[in-house]
Amino acid sequence: MSLSNLRLKMLNRRASAPGSKLGEVIESLNIQESDTVADIGSGGGYFTLEFAKRVGKSGKVYAVDTKQENLDYVKAQSEREGINNVVTVLADDEIGLPEKSVDLVFMRNVVHHLPEPARYFADLKRFLKPDSRVAIIDYKKGGGFSFTQLFGHYIEEAVLLDEMERAGYDAMARFDFLPEQSFNIFKPRVRSG
Repeated sequence: MSLSNLRLKMLNRRASAPGSKLGEVIESLNIQESDTVADIGSGGGYFTLEFAKRVGKSGKVYAVDTKQENLDYVKAQSEREGINNVVTVLADDEIGLPEKSVDLVFMRNVVHHLPEPARYFADLKRFLKPDSRVAIIDYKKGGGFSFTQLFGHYIEEAVLLDEMERAGYDAMARFDFLPEQSFNIFKPRVRSG
Protein backbone atom coordinates (compact mmCIF):
# COMPACT_ATOMS: atom_id res chain seq x y z
CA MET A 1 0.00 0.00 0.00
CA SER A 2 1.39 3.40 -0.96
CA LEU A 3 2.05 6.13 1.61
CA SER A 4 -0.70 8.22 0.02
CA ASN A 5 -3.25 5.40 0.30
CA LEU A 6 -2.21 4.81 3.90
CA ARG A 7 -2.81 8.51 4.67
CA LEU A 8 -6.24 8.42 3.02
CA LYS A 9 -7.17 5.23 4.86
CA MET A 10 -6.20 6.99 8.11
CA LEU A 11 -8.36 10.02 7.18
CA ASN A 12 -11.32 7.70 6.58
CA ARG A 13 -10.72 5.92 9.87
CA ARG A 14 -10.72 9.29 11.66
CA ALA A 15 -13.93 10.36 9.85
CA SER A 16 -15.66 7.16 10.94
CA ALA A 17 -14.47 7.33 14.58
CA PRO A 18 -17.21 7.70 17.24
CA GLY A 19 -16.07 11.26 18.05
CA SER A 20 -16.87 12.34 14.47
CA LYS A 21 -20.55 11.52 15.16
CA LEU A 22 -21.14 10.47 11.56
CA GLY A 23 -24.78 9.50 12.10
CA GLU A 24 -25.67 12.84 13.70
CA VAL A 25 -23.81 14.78 11.00
CA ILE A 26 -25.59 12.96 8.17
CA GLU A 27 -29.02 13.26 9.83
CA SER A 28 -28.43 17.01 10.29
CA LEU A 29 -27.78 17.41 6.56
CA ASN A 30 -31.24 16.15 5.63
CA ILE A 31 -30.02 14.54 2.40
CA GLN A 32 -32.84 13.34 0.16
CA GLU A 33 -32.91 10.58 -2.40
CA SER A 34 -32.08 12.06 -5.83
CA ASP A 35 -30.11 14.99 -4.34
CA THR A 36 -26.86 16.11 -5.90
CA VAL A 37 -24.13 16.61 -3.30
CA ALA A 38 -20.66 18.11 -3.75
CA ASP A 39 -18.16 16.86 -1.16
CA ILE A 40 -15.49 19.53 -1.57
CA GLY A 41 -12.17 18.44 -0.14
CA SER A 42 -13.29 14.83 -0.28
CA GLY A 43 -9.94 13.43 0.86
CA GLY A 44 -10.30 9.67 1.29
CA GLY A 45 -13.99 9.81 0.39
CA TYR A 46 -15.57 8.50 3.57
CA PHE A 47 -18.37 11.07 3.49
CA THR A 48 -18.60 10.89 -0.31
CA LEU A 49 -19.51 7.21 -0.13
CA GLU A 50 -21.96 7.72 2.73
CA PHE A 51 -23.69 10.48 0.77
CA ALA A 52 -23.79 8.30 -2.36
CA LYS A 53 -25.71 5.66 -0.41
CA ARG A 54 -28.17 8.30 0.82
CA VAL A 55 -28.95 9.94 -2.53
CA GLY A 56 -29.59 6.58 -4.20
CA LYS A 57 -29.38 5.65 -7.86
CA SER A 58 -31.24 8.79 -8.95
CA GLY A 59 -28.83 11.07 -7.05
CA LYS A 60 -25.22 12.01 -7.62
CA VAL A 61 -22.21 12.88 -5.48
CA TYR A 62 -19.28 14.91 -6.76
CA ALA A 63 -16.03 14.09 -4.95
CA VAL A 64 -14.07 17.31 -5.41
CA ASP A 65 -10.41 17.51 -4.44
CA THR A 66 -7.19 19.26 -5.47
CA LYS A 67 -5.20 16.00 -5.51
CA GLN A 68 -5.70 13.44 -8.26
CA GLU A 69 -4.35 10.66 -6.02
CA ASN A 70 -7.21 11.33 -3.56
CA LEU A 71 -9.76 11.13 -6.36
CA ASP A 72 -8.24 7.90 -7.70
CA TYR A 73 -8.57 6.42 -4.22
CA VAL A 74 -12.23 7.52 -3.93
CA LYS A 75 -12.98 6.10 -7.38
CA ALA A 76 -11.38 2.75 -6.46
CA GLN A 77 -13.30 2.65 -3.16
CA SER A 78 -16.63 3.39 -4.86
CA GLU A 79 -15.99 0.72 -7.51
CA ARG A 80 -15.02 -1.78 -4.79
CA GLU A 81 -18.32 -1.10 -2.99
CA GLY A 82 -20.40 -1.18 -6.19
CA ILE A 83 -21.35 2.49 -5.88
CA ASN A 84 -21.73 4.07 -9.32
CA ASN A 85 -23.21 7.51 -8.59
CA VAL A 86 -19.90 9.16 -7.60
CA VAL A 87 -18.19 11.51 -10.04
CA THR A 88 -14.65 12.65 -9.24
CA VAL A 89 -13.72 16.25 -10.02
CA LEU A 90 -10.18 17.62 -9.92
CA ALA A 91 -10.33 21.21 -8.65
CA ASP A 92 -7.31 23.14 -9.78
CA ASP A 93 -8.06 26.76 -10.71
CA GLU A 94 -11.76 25.97 -11.21
CA ILE A 95 -14.09 23.74 -9.24
CA GLY A 96 -15.43 22.28 -12.48
CA LEU A 97 -19.02 21.48 -11.52
CA PRO A 98 -22.03 22.00 -13.80
CA GLU A 99 -23.75 25.32 -13.11
CA LYS A 100 -26.91 25.26 -10.97
CA SER A 101 -26.52 21.53 -10.33
CA VAL A 102 -25.87 21.09 -6.59
CA ASP A 103 -28.41 20.71 -3.75
CA LEU A 104 -25.82 20.43 -0.96
CA VAL A 105 -22.17 21.42 -0.67
CA PHE A 106 -20.34 19.68 2.17
CA MET A 107 -16.93 20.85 3.39
CA ARG A 108 -15.27 19.20 6.37
CA ASN A 109 -11.99 20.64 7.68
CA VAL A 110 -11.40 22.52 4.41
CA VAL A 111 -12.34 26.19 4.89
CA HIS A 112 -9.31 26.99 7.03
CA HIS A 113 -7.18 26.21 3.94
CA LEU A 114 -8.93 28.80 1.74
CA PRO A 115 -6.93 32.04 1.31
CA GLU A 116 -10.04 34.12 0.52
CA PRO A 117 -13.16 32.36 1.84
CA ALA A 118 -15.64 35.15 0.96
CA ARG A 119 -14.50 35.21 -2.67
CA TYR A 120 -14.50 31.40 -2.87
CA PHE A 121 -18.08 31.11 -1.59
CA ALA A 122 -19.31 33.99 -3.75
CA ASP A 123 -17.91 32.11 -6.79
CA LEU A 124 -19.42 28.84 -5.55
CA LYS A 125 -22.96 30.22 -5.89
CA ARG A 126 -23.05 29.61 -9.64
CA PHE A 127 -23.00 25.84 -9.02
CA LEU A 128 -25.89 25.90 -6.55
CA LYS A 129 -29.55 25.23 -7.19
CA PRO A 130 -31.95 27.90 -5.84
CA ASP A 131 -32.83 26.02 -2.61
CA SER A 132 -29.36 24.66 -1.98
CA ARG A 133 -27.37 24.53 1.25
CA VAL A 134 -23.69 24.77 2.17
CA ALA A 135 -22.64 22.72 5.20
CA ILE A 136 -19.31 23.60 6.81
CA ILE A 137 -17.59 21.64 9.54
CA ASP A 138 -14.22 22.98 10.62
CA TYR A 139 -11.97 22.97 13.64
CA LYS A 140 -12.60 25.55 16.35
CA LYS A 141 -9.91 27.65 17.92
CA GLY A 142 -9.25 26.13 21.28
CA GLY A 143 -6.84 25.88 24.11
CA GLY A 144 -4.14 23.34 24.42
CA PHE A 145 -1.19 22.20 22.44
CA SER A 146 -2.29 20.33 19.33
CA PHE A 147 -1.46 20.11 15.64
CA THR A 148 -4.70 21.94 14.84
CA GLN A 149 -3.89 24.85 17.12
CA LEU A 150 -0.14 24.96 16.52
CA PHE A 151 -0.45 25.17 12.73
CA GLY A 152 -3.62 27.26 12.56
CA HIS A 153 -5.77 24.47 11.11
CA TYR A 154 -9.01 26.05 12.28
CA ILE A 155 -11.30 28.96 11.56
CA GLU A 156 -12.98 30.85 14.33
CA GLU A 157 -16.72 30.50 14.03
CA ALA A 158 -17.25 34.28 14.18
CA VAL A 159 -14.81 34.71 11.29
CA LEU A 160 -16.60 32.00 9.29
CA LEU A 161 -19.98 33.65 9.86
CA ASP A 162 -18.56 37.01 8.75
CA GLU A 163 -16.97 35.51 5.61
CA MET A 164 -20.22 33.79 4.66
CA GLU A 165 -22.21 36.99 5.26
CA ARG A 166 -19.83 38.91 2.98
CA ALA A 167 -20.15 36.16 0.34
CA GLY A 168 -23.94 36.52 0.34
CA TYR A 169 -25.12 33.63 2.50
CA ASP A 170 -27.50 33.49 5.44
CA ALA A 171 -26.98 31.20 8.42
CA MET A 172 -29.59 28.48 8.38
CA ALA A 173 -28.62 26.09 11.19
CA ARG A 174 -25.90 25.65 13.79
CA PHE A 175 -25.08 22.40 15.60
CA ASP A 176 -22.91 22.07 18.69
CA PHE A 177 -22.57 18.30 19.13
CA LEU A 178 -18.99 18.16 17.75
CA PRO A 179 -16.66 19.08 20.62
CA GLU A 180 -13.63 20.17 18.53
CA GLN A 181 -15.44 21.52 15.46
CA SER A 182 -18.07 24.05 14.52
CA PHE A 183 -20.88 22.86 12.25
CA ASN A 184 -22.96 25.42 10.35
CA ILE A 185 -25.33 25.25 7.41
CA PHE A 186 -25.83 28.27 5.16
CA LYS A 187 -28.12 29.11 2.26
CA PRO A 188 -27.45 31.56 -0.54
CA ARG A 189 -29.17 34.88 0.12
CA VAL A 190 -32.07 35.50 -2.21
CA ARG A 191 -31.92 38.90 -3.85
CA SER A 192 -35.12 40.88 -3.49
CA GLY A 193 -36.50 42.90 -6.34
